[in-house]
Amino acid sequence: MFSLIVTTLGRTIELDRLLDSLDKQTYQDFEVIIVDQNSDDRLGPIIARHPNLTIRHVRSERGASLGRNCGLRLARGKIVATPDDDCWYPEDLLDKVWAWFAEHREFDGLFTSIRDERGLLQKQRRRGTVRCECDRNTVWHYGIEFNSFFRKSATDSVGEYDERLGPGAATGFYSGEGGDYFLRVLDRGFRIFFEPSFSVYHAFMREPARELRQAYPYALGTGFVLRKNRYPLTVVLSDFILYAFAGAAVALVRLDWLNFRVRTMRGVGQVAGYMRSGKMLQAGANVEVK
Repeated sequence: MFSLIVTTLGRTIELDRLLDSLDKQTYQDFEVIIVDQNSDDRLGPIIARHPNLTIRHVRSERGASLGRNCGLRLARGKIVATPDDDCWYPEDLLDKVWAWFAEHREFDGLFTSIRDERGLLQKQRRRGTVRCECDRNTVWHYGIEFNSFFRKSATDSVGEYDERLGPGAATGFYSGEGGDYFLRVLDRGFRIFFEPSFSVYHAFMREPARELRQAYPYALGTGFVLRKNRYPLTVVLSDFILYAFAGAAVALVRLDWLNFRVRTMRGVGQVAGYMRSGKMLQAGANVEVK
């Protein structure tokens, strides 16, 4: 059985689309744990439209990591996934993933490719299309929370998401919770594989104001995770900070002012996140790992 943990806030049409895609799955042995962070009852009618699904509707305070942790504590399936409320699955995805885990017992985690509503691969240049095992360097390119699947034995060992990270976190570090979790999976000796022939769908949202608004707080989380997981400074500089500023320079030459501002804020945010994380880590404010 799968446990699909969906933390949701403010979305109804998108959540309904996800549940529609789950209704159509050719593999139906799964539970959906909806972690509702709305202050009202807007999800009631949505859930009622899907009586054939096994849905556990719970509530939590706001925060993506907090919500996923709430779902992890309730999960009963042998495979755990955390789809976003605005993604959706092709009808044979769970069938393929279940068969893959049965065939590849040496692996504990699986990343899929990501496609938009047109069926086009997202971030193909960085993510690639070649199946491979993931390590501490490539996990950044292949894994996002919503395209990941893990054996429950791995999630039980690793424990919970770091609630200082992710959208809605009180720290303002609005990303990195997935990368941090995946690195902890690897550090525990578990193995993760990228299989690009499997796909999760996610709407392509290129909204200039949104990109600019998110660039700095999301980059803060990246800087934090790099320091928390003890990446060499050479890697932090070459693969992340200088990469962001190089992108800003290219955008400037092209007079692409939006990308210039976004990539500059990413570089600045990564530096700030890396520097600010020192005091937080020294304070020993780590989440409990079960």
